[in-house]
Amino acid sequence: MPKIRNGELTPKQRAFVEIFVKENGRLTQTECAKQAGYSEKSAVSQACNLRNPKYFPKVVIAIENLQREYAESSKIDFVKHARELSRLRDTAVTNGQMGPAINAEYRRGQLAGFYIDRKEVVTASLDNMTRPELEAKLKEIRDHNVINGEAIGVEIQEVIEDESSLTQLNLQNKQLKTSK
Repeated sequence: MPKIRNGELTPKQRAFVEIFVKENGRLTQTECAKQAGYSEKSAVSQACNLRNPKYFPKVVIAIENLQREYAESSKIDFVKHARELSRLRDTAVTNGQMGPAINAEYRRGQLAGFYIDRKEVVTASLDNMTRPELEAKLKEIRDHNVINGEAIGVEIQEVIEDESSLTQLNLQNKQLKTSK
């Protein structure tokens, strides 16, 4: 059972706090303890105990405070972000890199709301089309698939109506004839 410490942090504890917060989950607690100078044998138990507020409340508080400090310093706000993009643009212009400069300026415009990316996904199904819509679509396909005055690839063979009154078109591929 570890001794309860209420005094200031030791150098190893301070190192553990800084490594643990800086690595932010990329290393395990045990690896952080090893990097902080704890021995291979005691690293597992030390890491566990250092994170326990019952045994090391000052270490736990130091971790929370440093995490809060990191979060505040990396917080993005509109003005800070716009200034950084402006600085990057100016640096790119100074270095004669117009592509990155334009990109930085474009991103500043996006940040300010001048540009909006709009994407639409449209799905259409032949099952949901009426007969006139199907015939119009078929005509459009035929008109776009014309080579040397011949329609290729699409031919209406027969129209069949099933029990549920749905109309189906059977399409048959037609081979091109080469004659000369």
